[in-house]
Amino acid sequence: MPGKTLTLLDDDQWPRSGFDFTLPLQRESAALGVIDVQGYVFDAEGHLSHTVRQHSTELQREYNARADVMITNIQQLLAAFRDANQIVFYTRHGAQLPDGSDLIQRRRGREAAALQATGDTSGHMPAKHEPGYEIDPRVAPCAGELVLDKNTSSAFHTTPVDLYLRNLGIDTLILTGVAADQCVLATAIDAADRGFHVILATDAVANLDPGSAEATQILFGRIWGYVMTTADILHWLQTGEPPERTRLSV
Repeated sequence: MPGKTLTLLDDDQWPRSGFDFTLPLQRESAALGVIDVQGYVFDAEGHLSHTVRQHSTELQREYNARADVMITNIQQLLAAFRDANQIVFYTRHGAQLPDGSDLIQRRRGREAAALQATGDTSGHMPAKHEPGYEIDPRVAPCAGELVLDKNTSSAFHTTPVDLYLRNLGIDTLILTGVAADQCVLATAIDAADRGFHVILATDAVANLDPGSAEATQILFGRIWGYVMTTADILHWLQTGEPPERTRLSV
C-alpha cells in the first residue's frame, strides 16, 4: 500500500555523542508490560478492527499478520519472565463507563467519527466488561499477575502503575503490545521520564502503520531508552551480558 515517504537523519548525521546514554539494566529488577493486547483490535465486531475492515480489508489483514508475529514474541517473553518468577503486568484500554462519558473529548469525538463512517455499525474502543475489552487469550494473564484498566494512552495517567512498580522494586520495563506508536510509545516515554529504564521490544509490538512504528522507535532509541528485538532481550535475560544492539539504525 503506497504512502508518504519520510526522511530521517542517518545515524552518522545524528549527533549521537551529545545524546548517548547507557542504561544500568538489572535482570532481577525488570518487569514485562503487555500493553492493550485486547480483542477489539483483532476481530471484535463493533470496535476498531471492524471499523478498519470497513475502510480496507487489506489494511486489517496486514495488521493481523504483523500482530501474529507480535503475539508469538510476547509469548516467548512471557515464558521467560514466568520461568524466572519475575513480574508481568498488563493494561487494558477503554471506557470505564458503559456510555463512554469518562473518556476525554478527543476520544469521544473519535468514537462519533467512527460510527458516522461505518453507518453506526462500529466505533473505536470498547467499554469495560464488553468482549472486545478482554485481553487476547493467546497472551492471557495468569492468576496473580497484575492487570490495570486505563482510559488514556499512557498507563501512567490513569492507573497506579508507577506506585505498584516502585513498591515491587522494579526499575526496568520491557514493553510490548498495541499500538506501537500510540499507547506503547506514550507509556514508554512517561516511564522513561519517571526514571525507569525502558526497553521497547520492536518485534513484540504492532500497529496499523508499520512506518510510524519504525520512525517512533528510532526516535525513542535516540532519546529515551532502548529498542531491542525479542531475541536480544531473551539473550540478555538468559546471560546478563550487556546488550550490544539497543537502537534501530537508519
